[in-house]
Amino acid sequence: MRNCRFRISDFGFRIFDSRGIVLIMVLWVIAILSVVVLEFCFAMRTEVHITKNYKEDLQRYAMVQGGVQRAIVELIYKHDPRIEQARKGQKSEETPPEKREWVADGRPYLIQFSQGACEVRIISEAGKVNINILSESMLRRIIDRLGLEAEVKDIVVDSILDWKDPNDFHRVNGAENEYYQSLKEPYLCKNGNLDSIEELLLIRGVTPDLFYGGKGAKKGEKEFVDRIGLKEIFSIYAPGEQIDINSASPVILTVVLGIPGEVAQSIVNAREEKGFANLQDLLQRVPELSPFINEIGRFILFRSVTAYYTIESSARLREDELGRGLKTIVKIDPREKGGYKILQWMDSFVDSKLQREPSPPSAL
Repeated sequence: MRNCRFRISDFGFRIFDSRGIVLIMVLWVIAILSVVVLEFCFAMRTEVHITKNYKEDLQRYAMVQGGVQRAIVELIYKHDPRIEQARKGQKSEETPPEKREWVADGRPYLIQFSQGACEVRIISEAGKVNINILSESMLRRIIDRLGLEAEVKDIVVDSILDWKDPNDFHRVNGAENEYYQSLKEPYLCKNGNLDSIEELLLIRGVTPDLFYGGKGAKKGEKEFVDRIGLKEIFSIYAPGEQIDINSASPVILTVVLGIPGEVAQSIVNAREEKGFANLQDLLQRVPELSPFINEIGRFILFRSVTAYYTIESSARLREDELGRGLKTIVKIDPREKGGYKILQWMDSFVDSKLQREPSPPSAL
């Protein structure tokens, strides 16, 4: 056995230096650690972005909530007799812009924050028409002024009336349970007053485009113009068929009262300084309304007791295109806790850009 010695190299094998094996192992360890580190860095970067986005969203939401709360405070002041009396005793030129009464006609008010800006609009429900109370003739006049085709107009009007009436007999172009039950996702006809203005979307003929408004082309022209939506005309909190001349938007004045657009704009311009006190004051400051007053006079309110308001608040951070929106309907009532009551609360994301220029005199 002692003479049977042999070497591995004799069988054609090569002995590797142990240092080469260590080098290969080190390279493998470095490669694995590199993959782990890269994965960790990617995960941390993702977490940072998620945290940043979450933080920014909270900031946007805090700003829109702040805008709503500021609007509510202004509305409480508006309905406080003591504050109103004090404001009447002051001349408008003596009152600084930040202390002037906010007007509830949908004009924007800009609130600056350290992180960004918030745009707030207040729309008085008194500047709209109550969908649950208005007559058939008034409904037809309003729908007729929206520029719809004749057949579509008849379907919309008859279907709204059928939705509200208590019976199951449908009008010529209306709809009752038979129609709504035949839909892919069937439901029953309300046969009663609307509980929210969004309920109009359930009614035959009322499309999202008609409800929300949008771009509509003028007949025979290529120009596109903004078309008002039903949600901006009708309300369930408005006094009735009458509208508040001091808070209705120019488009509503045109659609509801049927006056020319330039006359409606003259009304808005005249009330910029102060609201109209009565019919005589209105005609004195807007004489071009005189030819229409006999027909529309009974539909005008000058000081509505209705304390329902829609507040729209939208915010964005500085150098950020993504916005956050909030819409709420409130009732101002001193008997409620805090002096107000939230009736609707709707969160939404918005893409609209807020004005970057300095605020106008009426804004903050």
